[in-house]
Amino acid sequence: MPRRNQFLPFRLVVVAAMLLVGLAWLPLPSSAVLATEQTPQPLEELRQVGAKVRAITDKLVRCTVGVQIGAVRGSGVIVSEDGYVMTAGHVAGKPGQKVTFFLHDGRSIQGETLGIFKSVDAGLMKITDEGKWPFAARGPHDTPPAGDWCIALGHPLGYQPGRPPVVRVGRILVTHDEVLQTDCPLVGGDSGGPLFDLQGQVIGINSRIGGSTTMNFHVPTRLFLDNWDRLANGELWETQTPGRDSTELKSALQGVIDAVDECVVRVKCDGEDAVLGTIVGPDGWIVTKASELNGVIACKLHDDRELPARIVGIHPAFDLAMLKVDASGLPEIAWSRRKPDVGQWVVAPGVADEPLALGVVSVPRRRIPPIAGVIGIALTSDSEVAEVEKVLPKSPADAAGLQPNDIITHLNGKPVVNPKSLVEKVRKHRPGEVVKLRVKRGDETLKIEVKLAKLNSPATRKREMQNALGVGVSKRRDDFPLVLQHDTVLHPDDCGGPLVDLDGKVVGVNIARGGRVETYCVPTDVLIGLMYDLMSGRLSPDRVKIAAKVAPVTAVPLDAAKSDEGKKASEEGPDKKTKKPEPAPQPSPQETPPPTEEPAAKNENEKEEEEPSEQQTPTPKDSEPQADAS
Repeated sequence: MPRRNQFLPFRLVVVAAMLLVGLAWLPLPSSAVLATEQTPQPLEELRQVGAKVRAITDKLVRCTVGVQIGAVRGSGVIVSEDGYVMTAGHVAGKPGQKVTFFLHDGRSIQGETLGIFKSVDAGLMKITDEGKWPFAARGPHDTPPAGDWCIALGHPLGYQPGRPPVVRVGRILVTHDEVLQTDCPLVGGDSGGPLFDLQGQVIGINSRIGGSTTMNFHVPTRLFLDNWDRLANGELWETQTPGRDSTELKSALQGVIDAVDECVVRVKCDGEDAVLGTIVGPDGWIVTKASELNGVIACKLHDDRELPARIVGIHPAFDLAMLKVDASGLPEIAWSRRKPDVGQWVVAPGVADEPLALGVVSVPRRRIPPIAGVIGIALTSDSEVAEVEKVLPKSPADAAGLQPNDIITHLNGKPVVNPKSLVEKVRKHRPGEVVKLRVKRGDETLKIEVKLAKLNSPATRKREMQNALGVGVSKRRDDFPLVLQHDTVLHPDDCGGPLVDLDGKVVGVNIARGGRVETYCVPTDVLIGLMYDLMSGRLSPDRVKIAAKVAPVTAVPLDAAKSDEGKKASEEGPDKKTKKPEPAPQPSPQETPPPTEEPAAKNENEKEEEEPSEQQTPTPKDSEPQADAS
């Protein structure tokens, strides 16, 4: 027995090999042979696909429409003679809205939005003008397989007079129950446009895009067919698990923000919504984001009063502005006594009863470094002086007339002793700032002004593209001495309002949307340390413009020992009805000056040419970031 078992694996291998050889000689089924014979070569396949596309393009173009609802522009496709139009849910927005449709020949007709299945981004509309309309057949119920050729139409970047719907052809790359992915390249304005098969049937609706041109996502027609009656009846619904910013969860948080939502105001500039503001004193003191203020400023309170406001103080380092309105008896804010921990829930209230967003504290408190400007040169690596080796084309240096072999000896009147010294000095300045260079060119000494630009590299372009997806970012979002970073998805226009914990206590004031995954707020203990200077008039706009620097940052720990007066002020906060010195009369509201650059340590070689020292802002140690197609 042992000897027989020893050879058993070998015998099985031999038998298996014989069977495989035998199978290789078996004739293929006739259907398999036919499929092999009928599969065209790539070039022939392209010719066949092209012929089919050309044969049906005219019909597809006629039933594809441009869509405009207020300021929203997208696309759609007519799928019935009486004018039903399939589109994306985010284009339709909500039921009962008026719609203008643009036909392929430039005519405009009217309609209205019907139902929206938000979970899958499916929307339905109806042409209300009388007529019989060209239409496309709704595709088969089954989801088309990956590999099939398809045709996407729409109005990229919105309807343009004289341009019919734009045709793109590609392949279905991935199929799921609720989404198709193709390589038909889409862009904003294409949302709601149709995806056709080569028979001219609507198999999907353009929904959203990713970073790559192969990441184009469509709602399968099956989801429209399965829910047609609800869509036609004008229902608005979703079936997905509620997200953290869903209406269900936001409604549950209304009790959390009850104590503070009346302290949130809408700040308007020249009649337009600019940012939010936070009432920090009952006698009309409101703190907000400084860099968004310009023109005539007004604050709309929770009770719908809209009051003129003037800028009393500005703290450029934190991008804070203190506004004053003529009011008394305003609600008192509830300050938190604790510093929030990483992972702690935070809520951003707005002017409505429902909060704007829910999130968590993302990292420990930190400094946000400035975005540095660049000149656009390469320096000679083995030189002891700042010698230009190369001037990058179309760079600030190129525009200013710098040349290879130039030696930069001074920047803004201060000596440049080596290449590292130049780099450090340039990094202290922002994009858009003008620096004055003293340049040695042969026997000449030249004075050249250079307007700095942002670093333009593949990495920075990718970061900016990703940050632009979603709600976008604030214009001023860098160079903060100390912030609390959280992940609430907050629109840039909604900065300036408070951030609260789940007890309804204010842990800070939101100051910038920094990126796709980050929003910054000025923590409460830091904010209280700044507020009285902002109220005093010492940081008025005129004075901040004259002075190169601003008042020092005084972080007031809420649990630290204080004098009786200081303790009372910081613990009670400016919301208590303590008497404050009324600042001197201010001029009419004016544009906030650009934030000043935070000073850095000076090089020893600069001592002889230093300007008179000014008060500086001490900072903590440094620590070092899918869109829809509508």
